[in-house]
Amino acid sequence: MSTKDFELAIEALGINGLEIVRFSYQVNGGVSAVYARMGELTWVKWDVIGRGFRFEQPEDIEGCISSQNVMYLDYKRDVYLDLKFD
Repeated sequence: MSTKDFELAIEALGINGLEIVRFSYQVNGGVSAVYARMGELTWVKWDVIGRGFRFEQPEDIEGCISSQNVMYLDYKRDVYLDLKFD
C-alpha cells in the first residue's frame, strides 16, 4: 500500500485528535507500518495490511516516548482501529 492509501483509510476512521507521527517503509517503497498519537497518552500502530494496535502510555513515563522510538512499544491488538482500503 502507498502512503496515500494509508492516509485516506486513517482519515476515514474519523478519529478526532489523531496525529500521524511516523511511516515505516519496505525496501520496495510500500508502507510497512504507520504510527500515530491519539491524545496525550495513547499511541496507535497499523501494520502493512491495516490491522490496528494500541499502546496506553503510563502517566509516570510521560514525555519519554517520541516519534523516534514508537516502533518499540508493546502494542496490543485493537480491531476497532482496523483500516478498510477501497
